[in-house]
Formats: sequence, C-alpha cells, structure tokens
Amino acid sequence: MAKRVLLVEDEPELRRAIVVRLNAAGFQCEVATNGKEGLEKVEHWHPDLVIADLLMPEMGGCEMVQRLRARHETSRVPVIVLTALPRQAKEERIEDLPSVRLMHKPFDSAELLVVINDMLAKDSAGGPSDG
Repeated sequence: MAKRVLLVEDEPELRRAIVVRLNAAGFQCEVATNGKEGLEKVEHWHPDLVIADLLMPEMGGCEMVQRLRARHETSRVPVIVLTALPRQAKEERIEDLPSVRLMHKPFDSAELLVVINDMLAKDSAGGPSDG
C-alpha cells in the first residue's frame, strides 16, 4: 500500500511540482494550502508523513507542527518543514521539535525523496525520526 504524504504549501507551482514528483515515486498525496487546512486533513486523512512550508497564510508550519505534537494521535507523525528563511526556522526553533526535519528552499526533488524515505523507514522501525 502506498504511503500517504500530506503536502502543506501555499505556493501553487511548487505544490504541483512536489505532488508530481511524489506521485511518480509511488506516494499517495493530498494537499493543503495553509496550516489550518493541513491540520484538518491530518485528522481525516491520517498521512504517514507531512511536508509543510514554514511561512503560510492563516497558520504557518511552525504552529501547525506544534499543534500536531500536542495531540497524542499525531505526536509521532514525521514532518519535513520547508523554508527559504533559515534564520526564521532557527528563531522558531523548529529543528528542536521531535520527528521534524528542516529542508531549505530551493531543494533538489531527489534529495526530498531521500529524506522522506529515511524518515518513513525510521518511523516504521519504531526508532527516533528526528534527524
């Protein structure tokens, strides 16, 4: 069964490109355009992994991840946070959250697939997936 990946990204072109790449790699994808919508999709769709942009309208990636971590049902879902602003990620301390990996934009789609597979492998093995 294909692993489920939720992509939470407000930039339409990047969202489309990532979904095409993930589908080609055999992942089942769902998308959301902000953190609020992402949280709703997590509750109903139960993804194996979430990819979220850091800066988005309504609710950013950091707040979304903090809310995921605060709920027992979603506290261990692996998350990749995408950002073009390394300083912002440091200030938000996103790297210190459990089972979160930070990737800086622009990134190579092959590198993204390596990180996804690594995090999913660690998660299914029951080991720590905090990078």
